[in-house]
Amino acid sequence: MTVVGNPKPASRTANAAACVAELLASELGAPFKIDQLVDLATFAPALFQQAGESDEQIALADAIDLTTSASVLVLATPVYRGSYTGLLKSFLDVLAPGALAGSVVVPVTISASPAHRLLADLQLRPVLAELGASVPTPPVALDERDLEDLQLAVSGWVRRNAGLVRAATNALQPVAEPTPAR
Repeated sequence: MTVVGNPKPASRTANAAACVAELLASELGAPFKIDQLVDLATFAPALFQQAGESDEQIALADAIDLTTSASVLVLATPVYRGSYTGLLKSFLDVLAPGALAGSVVVPVTISASPAHRLLADLQLRPVLAELGASVPTPPVALDERDLEDLQLAVSGWVRRNAGLVRAATNALQPVAEPTPAR
């Protein structure tokens, strides 16, 4: 599952997030699937309206269900004014406390300046922890120049960190209760 918090639909952030998800899923193999992408820009107004039955409200409810049921979640945002987007913050705010318990989250940030490489660790990691998520890896912190050869920039991160994602995901899966002997 991939969530993109860029207010511009079909953004470079969405492209980078899809690349991370594709390469990570390829490295992890079955049964890890990270092939669904939720672009928050497509239903942003629904985040600020009362619950209802509009198409946007239904899409938001579906996005929440997909996000909270994901075992691996790629969460991507551009860096705006030294922080993640208000759109992503608003989406995370509608999730219930502990909604990401059992999920491994891979934060992806894209910034114009290397000075913002710590954004995910300083600002996103605490919010994700509050939601119960496990963030066992460093973030995929991309500079705009990394977008020129995205596969190269992301593949190194995936090679170094896919094992941690796999191990954390496996560790968070519920253990089946043993069947009592008769």
